[in-house]
Amino acid sequence: MILAGDIGGTNTRLCLFDDNLNMLQPEPTKFSSAGRNGLAEIVREYLKDKQTKVDRACFAVAGPVSMGTAQLTNLSWRLNEKELELELGVRKVGLINDLVGHAEGIAVLTPDRVETLHAGEPVTDGNRAIIAAGTGLGEAGLVYDRTTGKHKSFASEGGHTDFSPRNEREDQLLQFLRKRFGTVSFENVLSGKGAVNLYDFVITLPEFSSHKLPQAEVQPADVTMAALNNSNKAAVEAMKMFVSIYGAEAGNLALKTLATGGVWFGGGIAPKILPLLKQPVLLESFRTHSVQKMQQMLGRIPVHVITF
Repeated sequence: MILAGDIGGTNTRLCLFDDNLNMLQPEPTKFSSAGRNGLAEIVREYLKDKQTKVDRACFAVAGPVSMGTAQLTNLSWRLNEKELELELGVRKVGLINDLVGHAEGIAVLTPDRVETLHAGEPVTDGNRAIIAAGTGLGEAGLVYDRTTGKHKSFASEGGHTDFSPRNEREDQLLQFLRKRFGTVSFENVLSGKGAVNLYDFVITLPEFSSHKLPQAEVQPADVTMAALNNSNKAAVEAMKMFVSIYGAEAGNLALKTLATGGVWFGGGIAPKILPLLKQPVLLESFRTHSVQKMQQMLGRIPVHVITF
């Protein structure tokens, strides 16, 4: 029996598979990661009523993985493969970066779990890329392996690269966030907390200062829902900026990885704001880079959203 897990800063999702990689439940079981002593505690809770013996486990974790050890970026957990094997009584435990797992999953996505924003002209043996905003911002790429005829993913920490403004308003945003954080990364903008940071910036602008949300402590869901419902001008503007910057950074990633095979938007936020991602601003921002030849290349790259 194989145990698979997606270990994020907000939620941990676990699921059992048989040795033929058949999923043994309709959907993964979700646990809150906050307030837990570590992953082993959650796994034991998940398995306690199951009459099964796990032989192997693989956990995709939100943070860099090196030499069998991972430190989650937005959680205090430190995970080690050998320690987990002993704690859980599992013969073999593997840790991988969560975006590596996310990227590998592209090959098995069914059509009902993908929304294509732009069909483009995919290059069969071209590289692919995935960008995923959630609790943080993850980015990864896939390189085509001619020996196997399949794509193989590689990790990155691209979400922590420096945020780069493209216009005067984003210049103002950078100045605002620099006062708050010092160094400003794309994750400070493209994440759940990033949506709140954008809203906090927008209500400092004279034309939006009288459009504050009623909540005493604004949460990411408050901003996204108000934007989707078109019920608050500041939230609408914040999410318009979010989508524009999301598209631009996806374009940056496509250029850096030469992702002529396609770019996928994954993570927890994209499915929730799909109507906003369908607006023209996302693809416009994705394509508006560098010289005309690069823009033409970006225009041929397929763009998809993973919807679950």
